[in-house]
Amino acid sequence: WIQDTQLTFADALARAQNAAGMLAGLGLGAGDTLAVMLPNGLDFLDLWLGTTLLGAVLVPVNTALRGDGLRYIVEHCDARIGVVDAPLREAWEAALPAGCGPQQLLLAGDGVVDGRFALLTPLLAERHPAAPRADVAPGDLAAVLYTSGTTGLPKGVMTCHNAYAAAGLEYAQRYVRLREDDRLWTCLPLFHINAQSITVMPSLLSGRPAVMSAKFSASGFLDEMRRHQATVFNYMGVMITILLKQPVREDDADNPVRITAGSAAPAQLWREFEQRFGIQLVEIYGLTETAGVCLASPPDDVRIGRCGIPVSWAQVEIQREDGTTCDPGEPGEFVCRTDQANTMFLGYFKNPEATEGALRDGWFHSGDRGRRDEDGYFEFIDRLKDCIRRRGENISSYEIERTVNAHPHVAETAAVGVPSELGEEEVMVVVVPREGHALDPEDLIAHCAERMAAFMVPRYVRIVESLPKTPTEKIQKFELREQGAAGAWERPA
Repeated sequence: WIQDTQLTFADALARAQNAAGMLAGLGLGAGDTLAVMLPNGLDFLDLWLGTTLLGAVLVPVNTALRGDGLRYIVEHCDARIGVVDAPLREAWEAALPAGCGPQQLLLAGDGVVDGRFALLTPLLAERHPAAPRADVAPGDLAAVLYTSGTTGLPKGVMTCHNAYAAAGLEYAQRYVRLREDDRLWTCLPLFHINAQSITVMPSLLSGRPAVMSAKFSASGFLDEMRRHQATVFNYMGVMITILLKQPVREDDADNPVRITAGSAAPAQLWREFEQRFGIQLVEIYGLTETAGVCLASPPDDVRIGRCGIPVSWAQVEIQREDGTTCDPGEPGEFVCRTDQANTMFLGYFKNPEATEGALRDGWFHSGDRGRRDEDGYFEFIDRLKDCIRRRGENISSYEIERTVNAHPHVAETAAVGVPSELGEEEVMVVVVPREGHALDPEDLIAHCAERMAAFMVPRYVRIVESLPKTPTEKIQKFELREQGAAGAWERPA
């Protein structure tokens, strides 16, 4: 199911073959790049699979991008053809005026034909001659997915065909253990690795149906699960928090979902979620560079607050700054490597310096901070650059945020370090209240003091309407640090 349209696998193949013929007729061939700026939908799926049949390279573009960020990706990826959703045409043309970017442009949805754009829908509706299927090797480039950090230019992660398959198969067989009666569901965007690797790929490899929704709706979530009889979905941690803040209903556990897998589920909400909704949580960890997963929790041995053990093809360690391996329980950086070919990224597109910086002594350095316990299970702590140093203590902003987000009047928060008059840093939380709720800083601090070590309790609270974010929804903490604590509420000494 894609929104309200149902396809068989044979339908999907026929549509992909026709899309491949259409793209080949426009001059797209093996190794060429196709930039698509589309939401979840049939057009995206047709073009992605059609591109794969041609041996061409998909470059999915985040639909929230604007301005210089959009222009950089489209020009950097050397796209031969660009496909743009009609509502995004204005943003595309503002970022890429005539003469910039690919000269062949297709407009998806309703629009006006002019000298710059041709309409995609009638082209896909035509019957096109079959294009010769490319002889694709497992290590050939399948897609370039641009990841945006909070600073610096995006990096294009080169993902090969086998990396997609390896991640999807591992997820399907070992971590959600797909059954004959399962149906996958996702609301996460197809322009990210998550929906691609752990919804579409498991569906294609297992033959189990998948449902792709346009967006996440907390109030309508369970009704959608029931309507589609979905049994497996993939989550982001914030979805768990938001669902638990919905009004309790007697039929919350009366739903078809048996298991969900994802990242950053708040440990303190884990059992409450499972008991209220009757859904097992399975935590995984990965990055675009690892095709979405390199650690995962076996469903019969899940540890609350842990993101699992290495998948079959991955070697994962926690390392110190000097590259030595941390002792169990000692915080350090997540690093990953593999001894199986074509299971991780191939490097950063046209960016050898960034590739060299990320791959050191054969290890991919994630920039994430964590620890490994005696049993070999890993725990995510924070992004390295987001760790707060206060009076000799290293404080995880992630742990603070988990606690603050558990407050019933909080929608989301960001914890940052701001300069202290005593040296090092003080903790400040920047908080967005839930709609229709007033938030008292003193009440929030009391909530924190009951649930965290005294040295972690925020000194400053700033209440805002929204947090600054990148187009990929990462909070731009550097902006919050630059603003400092001036004007924020301060906890009495």
